[in-house]
Amino acid sequence: MLKNIEITKKFPLVMITFALISALITGVIAYSKTYASMDDAAKEKLRSLLDSRKSSLNQYFDNIAHQVTFQAHNPIVIDALASFDKGWDALGEGQTKHLQKLYIEQNPFSRKQRRSYITASDSSQYSQTHHQYQPLMKNIIETNAYYDLFLINRSGDLVYSVVKERDFATNLINGKWKDTNLAQLFKEINNTQKVADIKIIDFKPYAPSDNKPASFIGTSVFDDQSNYLGAIIFQLPIEPLDHIMQVTAGMGSSGETYLVGPDYLMRSNSRFFKQSSILRTQVKTEPSIKSLAGESGFIVSDDYRGISVYSAYSPINVLSLKWGILAEIDEAEVLEPVYEISQVLLISGILITLAIFSVGYLLSSDISQPIVAMTNMMNRLSKNDLAFDICVEERSDEVGDMAKAMVVFKEHALEREKLKDELRNIANVDSLTGLYSRKFAMEKLVLLMESATEKNNKVVLMFIDLDNFKQVNDTYGHHTGDQTLCSISQHLSACVRKDDIVSRIGGDEFLISFPNIESMTDISNIATHILNTFPENPYGISLSIGLSVYPDDAKDPDALVQYADEAMYKVKQQGKNNFSYWNPNIQLSCVT
Repeated sequence: MLKNIEITKKFPLVMITFALISALITGVIAYSKTYASMDDAAKEKLRSLLDSRKSSLNQYFDNIAHQVTFQAHNPIVIDALASFDKGWDALGEGQTKHLQKLYIEQNPFSRKQRRSYITASDSSQYSQTHHQYQPLMKNIIETNAYYDLFLINRSGDLVYSVVKERDFATNLINGKWKDTNLAQLFKEINNTQKVADIKIIDFKPYAPSDNKPASFIGTSVFDDQSNYLGAIIFQLPIEPLDHIMQVTAGMGSSGETYLVGPDYLMRSNSRFFKQSSILRTQVKTEPSIKSLAGESGFIVSDDYRGISVYSAYSPINVLSLKWGILAEIDEAEVLEPVYEISQVLLISGILITLAIFSVGYLLSSDISQPIVAMTNMMNRLSKNDLAFDICVEERSDEVGDMAKAMVVFKEHALEREKLKDELRNIANVDSLTGLYSRKFAMEKLVLLMESATEKNNKVVLMFIDLDNFKQVNDTYGHHTGDQTLCSISQHLSACVRKDDIVSRIGGDEFLISFPNIESMTDISNIATHILNTFPENPYGISLSIGLSVYPDDAKDPDALVQYADEAMYKVKQQGKNNFSYWNPNIQLSCVT
């Protein structure tokens, strides 16, 4: 081979040829691995972000559904609906014109501040009721960031709203707004009339709210004798959805997550449009079509702007709503590091070739070894193996640039893992008190119930509600309220056993799960200890405690919580600052 060429020429030629081939192969491998690493990292990040947004949305709507159920059973709301209905009837005919004149046309406040108008000047029974309940209802929507709250009697008369838009005091069955999605939701509630049957309706332009997108959620309201009174409905704002969907952490400069409805129109705003894109921007792309068909996956496709994106998609079902959720980032941004690496590899190849011409084998070896080492490290990075240090001799050439790029890649991967851990922690821990969240407590309760079945023992659920806590926030402010909640959380944690699960499930509601219970007397002693050692406070706060027992009372975790809640309310009705079992037989057996 090359017999007729002088060795002084043949050796450099062979060295250069093999060096070029080696450099080419190394470059291709590095490019392929980097591409695969970036591709896998982008897919994994999008899937993680999608799961995070989906979890946050489900938690958001679960909290709303819980609030709706709570308010429908709230004695204040029940009394308010009954009182407004009586006040409505007492006005006789022409209620719509009369009430809109008083509370809209003659309202001294601007449209955005109408809710601040407490009492009209007509001294009617309705206005007296309005004076009594308006501050309470206003506090409910402001505390929970709702747009509006409606009370509607069984005849479809919208007898009360906080914000007082043009739908106020109209009839939703045969009035001006009978064809709106608010009226549609009320008719569904009115037709079923079921306790705790939460219904929701999708976003549509709502004329009384200047045709802005509006969604409504509500349920039936019954009095103490189980008589159907009407419905309570909340108008949901856009901002909480955008707050969840427009988190930009980990999304780069071109990434976003958004929701798509069955009509292929956006249900959350795009981060790239200054104007609202809800119900205006159509997203009939392959990922949105697949997500609305109930499929989950990943695809590279053009988005609603006509830009090629990496897209992770999945369906999301919220009560009766069926939406698609998408997490996307521009393909160009994902592959930008790959393009940079390819340029570095090209430059490195040219430099290697020139170096071989001048110094031969030693220089080629000096360059090839770190490249091989970095290739191995990139292979480990592509497999998400982060338990190693990037050890490459410090140098100022392109090989050094590649090493720095790999350090950045590893740092990004570590940040992604850290973000995933933080997201899990956010979902499981209450940010104010440090106790477990409702989600974690319910998941743990299911496991404790399964374990109790295997061990043939019991699980006791303790539902705790603070008596008179609202006065703390109203009188001393939310900062004092938060400090009080933290102090009470520490007291509860100090009173239970090591394996007991203490969680905060609502504003002033706590849930404690007691596993491995063989004697109810032990639980009664703990409840007594919690009450007797509860610190004295200047706010008049005490504890009302309800208890339910698995499997004696229920074998379903939600039912177990409900029964403990009902037992707690029985304590409140009997004077507060005590505890009670849902099953009175258990309480009697503990006493004896």
